[in-house]
Amino acid sequence: MTDLAHEGKSVVVTGAAGGMGRAIALAYAAAGASVIAADVNDDGLAETRALYPDGAGTLVTRNCDVRNEQAVADLVGQAADKTGAIDILVNNAAMLGEWVPIAEQTSENLDRVFGVNVKGAIFGMKHALQYMIPRKSGVIVNIASVQGFRVAYAGAAFYAASKAALVSLTKSAAIENGQYGIRVVGLAPGPIDTPMLRSSAGEDWPPPIINDVPLAKIGQVEDIARTVLWLSSNDAAYISGATLPVDGGWLAV
Repeated sequence: MTDLAHEGKSVVVTGAAGGMGRAIALAYAAAGASVIAADVNDDGLAETRALYPDGAGTLVTRNCDVRNEQAVADLVGQAADKTGAIDILVNNAAMLGEWVPIAEQTSENLDRVFGVNVKGAIFGMKHALQYMIPRKSGVIVNIASVQGFRVAYAGAAFYAASKAALVSLTKSAAIENGQYGIRVVGLAPGPIDTPMLRSSAGEDWPPPIINDVPLAKIGQVEDIARTVLWLSSNDAAYISGATLPVDGGWLAV
């Protein structure tokens, strides 16, 4: 029997005010975990909390700008307060930034994109590891993107580079912390029906990218949530350092 139950686990999910992060946070809570859902969007966090009726686990929300290291340290510390540990960290917070050619990019956009997508994940890993290493236990899941493997669009340089950095950071963290029994894994979503994808597609739905997906459909946030829960479960206990595409076959084209 596949055991995806995370009962009693202490879990932090960033970027949880909507989209994939919301689905992941709700799925962990439904599986029995004690979840802190973090974001800078308070209204979105309120919606996330309202979508989870009291059930197997618990879900609380917290405003956190992952670009602020102290805020991330406080977030992780709050998660550890209940059980004395943090069992699972999901670095999901991300932003697209301005999609323009490199020749037209600004240093402000560079700082924003890498601040959230890369520094935020580094801060999360750094402070979660302070609790995981002494216990010789824990799982970190970094949400990258298929754009980290194949850049398909002009103007996506900063976003794609930030996601490629996450793929590399996942490998590095896995190498450093495997000796402590800590797994670090990545997940690379393809086209998923999220507010981010819909905003970039505008009125053109489904977006043209569907024509490059062998399964001929746009993925759902639940597809990502189920995979994250599996990757952080005992069923995936020998997976570390890898970033798994969940893309309907897009990278195979």
